Amino acid sequence: MDFNTIKEKLYNMGTKKLLQNLLIVSLVAAILVISSGTFFTNSKQNRNSIEGTDIQLNRQSISQVTYEEQLESKLKSILQQIAGVGEVSVMITLKAGKEVVPALNTVESESQTDERDGDGGTRTVMQNSTDKKVVLKNSSSAQDQPFIVKEVMPEVLGVIVVAEGAESPVVIERLTEAVQTVLGVSAFRVKVYPK
Repeated sequence: MDFNTIKEKLYNMGTKKLLQNLLIVSLVAAILVISSGTFFTNSKQNRNSIEGTDIQLNRQSISQVTYEEQLESKLKSILQQIAGVGEVSVMITLKAGKEVVPALNTVESESQTDERDGDGGTRTVMQNSTDKKVVLKNSSSAQDQPFIVKEVMPEVLGVIVVAEGAESPVVIERLTEAVQTVLGVSAFRVKVYPK
């Protein structure tokens, strides 16, 4: 064998090896692009599913007006039974709406990668991710309902009572104490006026 033949075979082998390496790198890059696209799409879908569930919870929750009306009605009926009190009107003001807290399934993951460059330097890359999904309970209806951990009713800001017989300080005191006891509010949040 002469030198040129050997040189040509080595050159062809190097070219084949180079092509193989380029093909492998291209395949790995394509896999990374596809998997990262799937990862980001899943993150967006999870975020959208949580937001969609929040919207659904708001639609299902009792409205603030209905809760106020229920409190006012019950309070009115009990206050009218107090001695010395005639017809009563009640107005209740709430701080905010009802808060519904769904159960969340939280998955946290952490990964560490050590990278080395061609000059001998090293770098450590830490990656943390958190995935939250609302826990759904199976129901016979078409859509699964979120599993509710707790419902927080709104805080009472103030109460106005307008009552027949509220000219008397004794009746005013009875009405104020009754409202404080039922709603758990301070005396300064309750105002009683004669009708």
